[in-house]
Amino acid sequence: TVQGAQSVGITTNFNLEQAFQLGQLALYDNISLDPEVEITVSKVLDGESTIWKLATGGGSLIDNANDDTTIKVGVGDDTAASLTNVSAITCSGMFVSSVSYTFPVDGNLTEEVTFVGNSKAITGTVSAPATTDKTVLRRQNVDIPNCTIPTEVSGKNITSISISADLGRESMYKLGSLKPFHRFVNFPLEVTCEFEVSATGLDGVAVDIPDTACSGLAANDREIVVKICDADGLAYTFDLGDKCKLTSVNYSGG
Repeated sequence: TVQGAQSVGITTNFNLEQAFQLGQLALYDNISLDPEVEITVSKVLDGESTIWKLATGGGSLIDNANDDTTIKVGVGDDTAASLTNVSAITCSGMFVSSVSYTFPVDGNLTEEVTFVGNSKAITGTVSAPATTDKTVLRRQNVDIPNCTIPTEVSGKNITSISISADLGRESMYKLGSLKPFHRFVNFPLEVTCEFEVSATGLDGVAVDIPDTACSGLAANDREIVVKICDADGLAYTFDLGDKCKLTSVNYSGG
């Protein structure tokens, strides 16, 4: 069960493809293709298992590229103190489509994961998660001294870090079946990490484009590891590897 869940959104798209015929302006047929179900779930980071780990078992994007999961969402009466054995929307064969983490200076540290699949039904029951004594993590829980930060923002007053990855799921079909038999990740995929800092000086990232032959810009690789801690020690580690490169700098405000 997702602990610390904040929001759930379910979208069902019934994809249609129009067919026409020569000699007629009217529509010949409105063909129903495979419907697509999309679920977005967000939670606060509190030391409990992330949505990503619950859905895939944890590990890297590559190791879990083919893992699917079943999601149950229950909705109860507003007069009940907690959700207890209510009917649930059950979506099976759901693949992670995108994942993002936000560590702001104001507010809670959060995770948001989007799933995509083709099945949805009203089956089974679901109950509220157990009450825990976990503490929601905030800005003081970002273990900056033990993080590996790019040179461009190292030592600066970091006010926000966001990490996101879009897995770009593509459906695979076979003759004799309308439903996709698999949704694969189109590797390589891009993982983005954005740092926001309070400017205490000028923009120090220089740009000097050489105008001589056989020369180019030196885009150095950077390692990024973000660590989140709680009262019990290290709670989460987000390792983006050592091949990160600077893509943009935005210097503004006032």
